Amino acid sequence: MQIIPRHIIKVVLSRLENESVLALTGARQTGKTTFCRDILPQSLQIPFSYISFDDPDERLRTQSSAVSVLEGLEGPLILLDEVQKVPDLFDPLKLIVDRENRKAAERRKTFVLTGSSQLLLLRNIRESLAGRVALVNLHPFSLAEAAECGPPRLFSEIWAGKDALNKARERFRRMSAERSRALVRVRDEHQKWGGYPSVWQRKDSAAKISWLRDYRKTYLERDVADVGQVADIDTFALAQKLLCARTAGILSLSEVARDLGLSVNTVKRYVSLLTLSFQCHLLRPYYENVGKRFIRSPKIYFPDPGINDAVLGEMAVSSGAAYESWVFSEIIKWKDLQPRDPGFFFYRTSAGLEVDFLLKERDKLLPLEVKFSANADSRDGRSLDIFLREHKNAPAGIIIYRGREFEEVRRDIWAVPDWFLFTGE
Repeated sequence: MQIIPRHIIKVVLSRLENESVLALTGARQTGKTTFCRDILPQSLQIPFSYISFDDPDERLRTQSSAVSVLEGLEGPLILLDEVQKVPDLFDPLKLIVDRENRKAAERRKTFVLTGSSQLLLLRNIRESLAGRVALVNLHPFSLAEAAECGPPRLFSEIWAGKDALNKARERFRRMSAERSRALVRVRDEHQKWGGYPSVWQRKDSAAKISWLRDYRKTYLERDVADVGQVADIDTFALAQKLLCARTAGILSLSEVARDLGLSVNTVKRYVSLLTLSFQCHLLRPYYENVGKRFIRSPKIYFPDPGINDAVLGEMAVSSGAAYESWVFSEIIKWKDLQPRDPGFFFYRTSAGLEVDFLLKERDKLLPLEVKFSANADSRDGRSLDIFLREHKNAPAGIIIYRGREFEEVRRDIWAVPDWFLFTGE
C-alpha cells in the first residue's frame, strides 16, 4: 500500500520540540494509525515503541499494571494507539509525564496518543491530561496531498505583499498543459469522493460507495453510542441528515428543531456532538466595531463530499453549497498548517453585503468569494470590490472558481482556479 505524505508532519515535529505529550485528533479513519506507525518514526529517525490497544492482550496487561508498562517502554518516542480503549491509563500517564517533564530535554520521553473514537479520547484528555497535551488535528487528504503536491502557499504569500498575485500568475502561466490537466483530474475526483484515505485506496466507484456507507454506520454505532448521551440513534441520524442538507447555510437551531419535532437544546447537543467528532464545523461571522449590524448566527459546514453523499442518500444539496463546503474544507486544512492560527470567518451585514469567506492575519484581511463555475468575470467581484473599498487593510480579494484562467477581473480582485490555489504549485 502506497503511503501518501501528510503535510501536518511539520506541525507535529515542531510541537514535539516543546511538548511531552501530543494527541493526534481528527475524524475516524483519517490515517492516524498510519501516521503514527509509519510516517512519524520515519521523519524523526529515532527509536520508538508502539502499542495498539486494539490488541485485547495489551489492554489486559496495561489495565493490571499501567505504570510499570509505561515505564518499561523503550525509546525516546512512545506511540500509544487506540488509547481511549484503556481509560484507566490516563491517570498513570499523567504521573509519568510529570516525572518526565522534570528531566533534561535530551533524556525525556515523548508520548503520542491517538484513537478512533475522538469523543472518548478527548474526554479522557480533559479529565486527566488537561494542560499537558498538544492537540493536532489530522484531516482527510487535502487536494494537495491527494495530488502529492506541496501545501498551498498563495494565501501566505499574499500576507507578505500584494505583488504575490502577479508572481503566482507567472508560475501559473509556466505550468505545462499536462500538469494542469492532471491537477484538474485529481480535483474532480476529490470534489466527488472527498479525502478519506480508504476511499483513495479503492479504485472502482462501487467499492468507494460501500466504504462511505459503512463509515457512516460505524460512526453512528460506535462514536455516537460511545458518548452515551443520545437516547435514539435513529433520530440523531435523521438530525445529521437534515443538518447536512443545510451545509454552507446559516444555522438556525429553531428551524431544525421544528422540522425534527425536538427541543432546541437537543438539536444544540447534536450539533455539538457532530462538531466534536469532526463531522461538521461551525464558521462564525466577522464582527467590527463600526456601528453596523452584522449577522450573528454561525454557518454550518459538512466538509467531506463523499461522506456527505453517504449521509444525504436520496437527498441532495445545491452544487453551489456542495462546492462552497469543499472550499471550506480546503481552507481549514491549510489553516491548521500555519504557525500562527489565522482568523477564519464569513462576512454578512444586515445591509446585504456578503463575502463567502474572510481570512485574517494580524491586522490584514483577505476576502474570498466562491463560485461554482468554470468562468469568472468582473461581475463576480462586486462584493469584493465594495469590501476592499471599505477595508483598507485588505490588500486583495480572490474569487475561487473551477476554471483554467488566473486573471485580475477588477483592480486587486483576482479569479484563481481552485486546483492551483489549493496545491503548492
